[in-house]
Amino acid sequence: MDDYKYDYLFIGTGNSALTAAALLANAGKKVCMLEAHDIPGGYAHSFKWGDFYFCAQVHYIWGCGPALMPSGQGGRIYEFLKKIGLNKKITFELFDPNGYDRMSMPDGKIVGIPYGFENLVDNIEKAYPDNREQVNKFVHIMQKIREELLRLPDKRIRWWEYITKGWRYFTLLKYKNSTLQDVYDECKLSKEAQAVLSANAADFMLPPEKLSIFSYVGLFCGYNTGAYYPTKHYKYYFDSIAESITDHRGCHIFYKSKVTKIETSGNRVTGVETEEGRKFAARTIVCNMDPQKAAQIIGLDKFNKSYRKKLAYDYSGSNIMMYLGLKDFDYEKYNLTNGNIWHMEQWSMNQIWKDQTAGDFSKPFFFISMPTHHSSEPGVAPDGHQIMEIGTYTEYADWKDLRDRDYKAYEAKKMELAENLLDLVEKHFIPDIREHIVVKVVGSPTTNEEWVNAPNGTSYGEPCTPFQIGPKRLPMETPFKNFFFCNATAGYAGIFGTTLNGMSLYTKFTGDEFSMPHKGPSDDDFVADARRRGSTVPTIQPE
Repeated sequence: MDDYKYDYLFIGTGNSALTAAALLANAGKKVCMLEAHDIPGGYAHSFKWGDFYFCAQVHYIWGCGPALMPSGQGGRIYEFLKKIGLNKKITFELFDPNGYDRMSMPDGKIVGIPYGFENLVDNIEKAYPDNREQVNKFVHIMQKIREELLRLPDKRIRWWEYITKGWRYFTLLKYKNSTLQDVYDECKLSKEAQAVLSANAADFMLPPEKLSIFSYVGLFCGYNTGAYYPTKHYKYYFDSIAESITDHRGCHIFYKSKVTKIETSGNRVTGVETEEGRKFAARTIVCNMDPQKAAQIIGLDKFNKSYRKKLAYDYSGSNIMMYLGLKDFDYEKYNLTNGNIWHMEQWSMNQIWKDQTAGDFSKPFFFISMPTHHSSEPGVAPDGHQIMEIGTYTEYADWKDLRDRDYKAYEAKKMELAENLLDLVEKHFIPDIREHIVVKVVGSPTTNEEWVNAPNGTSYGEPCTPFQIGPKRLPMETPFKNFFFCNATAGYAGIFGTTLNGMSLYTKFTGDEFSMPHKGPSDDDFVADARRRGSTVPTIQPE
């Protein structure tokens, strides 16, 4: 055991892996990372197209607020960056506090999602009167769930603790099997209020009738404390973290090194082999690869029955993403704030989801992100140019089938959908957007599968239904004593979720609990600070 060159070997460089590896390298451990791609970041990588750098999937994050007192703690992502010495190098821009998300409704009204739930209730009431009581009830349930989630210990809860401490988690126990739609119905929310609160469904890749209320609360309450974008863009963020790893002596990242063999002996993983035949070993191996794919490489028969059952998860939905490079484009001309836009062509997100699952995009919803409006720092677009990204939900099977049967028809269908989305952008937001487009790249679920090894083009790995979260979710631990999963499935998705995955695994390995949210500011403290520091650009008011 003493002749290992590395203490930790990582398969993949997605955000969960980069987080854990950076923390371990900072702690003096020798770390090796093997990446099939030629750049780090997984879904969060930035790809070059012409003179532009587009971030593949990430648009905004939370947990980046700094400490509000010199001796205190900040958001979880801030604390991670502080731990590895990057909190002054990597900074963040706060989205518009009046509407970090702007929900564009089928009747033409636009409702801003602000920091602070009392302001959210006011915004919905202004746009759609006679909803205040119902929305207040919904917000109260969210806040109770949030409070109890924050009280949960990081360790696995023992059976007897449900008896002795269950009273502290009454709301969690009550809603543990509830969907977002269940809570909408309980609160008797109108279709308009539901639409405002559900327009960002692509953040979850599930409609309200399937999404766990806990997952909704985690994300919605997270962004409520501050929605952020890296000042120097996502490329700089992930390149800096990767560089922080390789700057440590004895730590390496090997790109274009796809792992094709994972060798085992008894209850240990003994090493891995890459496609080109290079072999690597370490005392501990962390797999950032999709767990089902990794288990197939190892051999499913080497996992016990109960673990195989957890491995038999479905995959989340996928997306169509359009990446635009724009020339001579002025965001302010179109009254576009630095927040995101979510647009719905019909009221029910559940119905939209059914339609788009079936391939019907006649009344879609879509998302608009504006990276070069979130931050004006250079580095991702040439001078005088801007970036806009437009996305919507879709499923994998039909796109895969068409691509395999008729690639020309696949490309035509992809571009037809992109043009339909541009028609809607022109109709509702930017009448002359096509005149500014100099670069247009369109990705589908098969693009995700090809470039980031995402099975079925999945955006988030295992979906967050009520029956696929908490203790029911695939754990990081495996039947092999020195082999751990760390990714969007064995953990949670999104940059905040995957950062917490990496932090949690680091703490498990080292015992170093450097980030303790109960010692940091409260949600209300973060909300107040976000309002104080935020932009003063007003959101568009309902028409």
